[in-house]
Amino acid sequence: MPSFANTPMQEAWSWDNNPVNITCLAESIPNATISWRMNTVEINEKNNDINIRKFGEGPLSSLQITPIGQKYYARYTCRAVNQHGSSEHVIVLKEAKRPSHILQAKLEVITATTITFSFIGPADNGGLPTRKYAVQYKEERKDWKDAKNKTWPVDSPYILEGLEPQTTYNFRFAAQNDVGFGDWAASEHHTMPKRSYPEEPRILSNPREDGVVMSPYSDHYELTWRIPADNGEPIDMYSIKYCPVTQGEGFWKAMEYQCETRELSSAEHTTYKLGNLIADTYYKIELRARNKIGFSTPGEVIIKTARGGDTPVPANEGPALSSGAIVSIVVASLFVILIFIDLSCYLVNRTGLLMVICEKVRGSKASDEDAKLGSDEKEPLKDAGKEAIIQGR
Repeated sequence: MPSFANTPMQEAWSWDNNPVNITCLAESIPNATISWRMNTVEINEKNNDINIRKFGEGPLSSLQITPIGQKYYARYTCRAVNQHGSSEHVIVLKEAKRPSHILQAKLEVITATTITFSFIGPADNGGLPTRKYAVQYKEERKDWKDAKNKTWPVDSPYILEGLEPQTTYNFRFAAQNDVGFGDWAASEHHTMPKRSYPEEPRILSNPREDGVVMSPYSDHYELTWRIPADNGEPIDMYSIKYCPVTQGEGFWKAMEYQCETRELSSAEHTTYKLGNLIADTYYKIELRARNKIGFSTPGEVIIKTARGGDTPVPANEGPALSSGAIVSIVVASLFVILIFIDLSCYLVNRTGLLMVICEKVRGSKASDEDAKLGSDEKEPLKDAGKEAIIQGR
């Protein structure tokens, strides 16, 4: 019996007379022959409906439908038949519509010049996924014909920028699917705050469960952040302060005498490399943005550098070795290495400085033994001479 197991299509959508294809695949041995019905009416050449075209008799078959009227939004049945039996698969063609109005728009984060929104989407999406959200906004004293629009893709940050401080605005919102935008709704009005220092910079990091960010490097850390809202006055500088810290009971204690500060004059910076860090050490980093009104509250992060590497020795871990002591250690190490190499040459190839010294020692011992042997031979001669003289007398 034919099977439609690999025909996942159960519904299709169209609107504004747009053509749409529906397809079914009947799997069987031998191959099945496919026919179609629209509701209860057989689709064949006798119908002579130019808005429904059939492609393929099986095992794969498609219909191209141009729904110029409501009757085409119907149930289409794909029927497959072979010598073992028959099976049917139903695909429903539905008319898609614009989404209904969105239920709610929330003003989540407000600065002097920006608003971040969140949305509760439409109750009816019109049969298709919501693709975008839009806001239409104007100053309260102006007419809607002078309004501006801003559109965001779904699941992106819904941030409206370029607003004027201490100005009252009216807002209305709409959702969009592939058919189009729904009606404007969820009206809001809000007066923007006055100019002030920048918002807190958001440091981009991936902390552990304890809130500590692990640096992959032992001697530096790549600090990155997102440019904060300037609250009506341009950001002209970033200040970065970083200090080694130790962990106390629920807090981090900074070693203030080891703190360092860096100032970045360009407001376009979003990354900075903190160098000359100590390996396997916790650091607290504070990042502030500044405009002409003042500094922001600091964005903070605790990091820990990796183990190992050539890193500075902290002042509280004892005095550093002098350069003379380092030179002495290096010379002594070289001397030990040379002795080891010379001993290896002596044992393996009978060469090297140690071999020369040994040969000299052996030669000296041989000379002493020869001299001693010569003196011993002369003594008997003297004794023999004495005896000859005595006998002659």
